Amino acid sequence: MTDPVGLCAHGEAAWHAVAYAALGGRWVQDGRLARGFGAVPHPFLLGAVTLAGDAVVPSDVPGIVCDSFARLRLSGYQAEPAGCWMIRNEAGRATSPAAPGLVIRPAETDDDVGWFETLAFLAAGDRPPARPGELHPPGSQRLAGLTLLIAELDGEGVGTALSVATPRVNNIGAVAVMPAHRGRGIAGALTEAAIAIAPGVPATLCATPSGRGVYQRLGFTEVGRPVHHHPG
Repeated sequence: MTDPVGLCAHGEAAWHAVAYAALGGRWVQDGRLARGFGAVPHPFLLGAVTLAGDAVVPSDVPGIVCDSFARLRLSGYQAEPAGCWMIRNEAGRATSPAAPGLVIRPAETDDDVGWFETLAFLAAGDRPPARPGELHPPGSQRLAGLTLLIAELDGEGVGTALSVATPRVNNIGAVAVMPAHRGRGIAGALTEAAIAIAPGVPATLCATPSGRGVYQRLGFTEVGRPVHHHPG
């Protein structure tokens, strides 16, 4: 059986491969380390993700290093906890009903992508993007493996989620709900919709402390706690 932490690391690296490609960056992986070259194209993105416990991180890796197995000792870096890896192998678990009238749909046009990004930034950080397309530029809806999901309630945008599907995992991210609509099952419904994009492979994600309970109720199991190493 594949190491569950390794699957989570693979999912995180897959998301970064898509994001770097969307923003014109270079992202390469060799089975032990996935990494960027040159400047990290957005502050939300990492410079590298370890894919094996014995990965070696070169000195020219840019930005933050995600230590997936929490084993690295990197001189000149500051280590900080980074949430927890979680995985769900079961498909079709029952969930509590979401808000009546909730519609979850994929972004299909450039305008949809812009709407997704605005909602994701507002719901997660209470601010809009600094510029249109700063993390999800037009055309992102056509990137292989990426699905951007928008939740709307009576025509009002209320939340987002995304799926990056590979032959090995379905990595879930950007699950965020506008503050006025939290506690209504929308985050769970968004997560389930993202899982349904590729139900035949394990779903993986990195949960924040506030989201951990939501994912546990959806059948996710914590399998590890990565560490982010920030350059000095």
